[in-house]
Amino acid sequence: MPRPTEIQNIIEEAVAEVLDAALPRLRSEIVRRAVEVVESLAPAPGASPSDLLNAAAASIYESGSQAEILRRLLEGEARFAGRVALFVVKGSTISGWQGIGFEDNDAIKNLSVNTGSGLVGKAIQARHPAGGSPQEFDAGFIQSMKSPADDQCMVLPLVVKDKVAAVIYADAGTVPGGTMDASGLQALTRFAAIWLELAALRKAGGSAMEDVSQAQPVASMAASAPASAPAASGSDEDELHKKARRFAKLLVEEIKLYNQPRVEEGRQHKDLYDRLKVDIEKSRSTYDKRYAESAVASSDYFTQELIRILADNDVSLMGAGFPRS
Repeated sequence: MPRPTEIQNIIEEAVAEVLDAALPRLRSEIVRRAVEVVESLAPAPGASPSDLLNAAAASIYESGSQAEILRRLLEGEARFAGRVALFVVKGSTISGWQGIGFEDNDAIKNLSVNTGSGLVGKAIQARHPAGGSPQEFDAGFIQSMKSPADDQCMVLPLVVKDKVAAVIYADAGTVPGGTMDASGLQALTRFAAIWLELAALRKAGGSAMEDVSQAQPVASMAASAPASAPAASGSDEDELHKKARRFAKLLVEEIKLYNQPRVEEGRQHKDLYDRLKVDIEKSRSTYDKRYAESAVASSDYFTQELIRILADNDVSLMGAGFPRS
C-alpha cells in the first residue's frame, strides 16, 4: 500500500491536472460574467442623465419585492456615482446591507456606522442629503474602503413613512476623474422611497411600512384595518384622514417623479390634466378603491394633492378639462 506521502503526491498531481484542464473554461466564464455586470452598470453610449434616470426608475417600478426595490435602487445609483452603499438604520447605528463599486463589495455587510454624528447625523435629522468629506461619514469606513480621489461624498436618507429607514453613501470613486451626479442620486432615492411605500400599501391593502431595521434585509409590514371600516371614535377618524391624505400624496408624487418633462410642459401650457390624464385617472382609481366608500370620501384628498403637487396650488394649470367636482 502506498505511503501517506505518496498518496498526497498522487492526489496533488490529479488535482493539478483537473485544474489545468478547467482553468481556461473557468477563466472565460468569470470574464463573461464580469462583463455582464459591468455592462449592466455602464451607461449606454450617448445616454443622457434623464435617460439613465428613467431607466433606473423603470427598473425600480417593475420590482416585485421590497428587497428587489433596494437592489434596483443601488444599481441605479451606481449609474450616477463611482461607489454606492446602502446602510439599514437600526436605532443608534446603521448596518451595511450592500455595496457597488468597491474593491470588496461584500465587506460592506460587516460594517456599522454611528447615526448620531457627522454626515449621517445631519442627513437623518434634516431628512435631506448631506455632503462633505468622507471622514465626516465614518473614519473606520474610509480606512476599510479607501477615501475617494476627490475626498468628497454624499449621504442620502431613504425616508419611508416619515422615518429614515436607510441611508445611501455615494462618492465618485477612488480613480481620479470620477463623477458624482447629486441631482440624479437625490431624484432616484426619492422615487424609491415613494415606491417602497406604495408597494407596501398596495400589497397590504393600506398597511403601513415599519422601520426596515426590524427585518432583514428590508422592511416588514404591519396589517391595519381596511380604510372602509367604520371609525370607532374621533381619534380613529382623524387617523383615517391622515392615512388618506398621505396615500394621495404618494400617488401624486409618483406621477410627478415619473413624468417630470410632461409636468413642466403642462405647467407652461396650462394643460396638465390633458397631458397626464391616463396616469392621473389610474391613480385616482387606486385611491378611490381604498377611500371612496370611507368616512373621508368627501375630503377628496387626491384632487387636493393633484392641485398642490402638480400645479403648485394653481388650479388653472390643470387646464379646462380638469374635473373639479
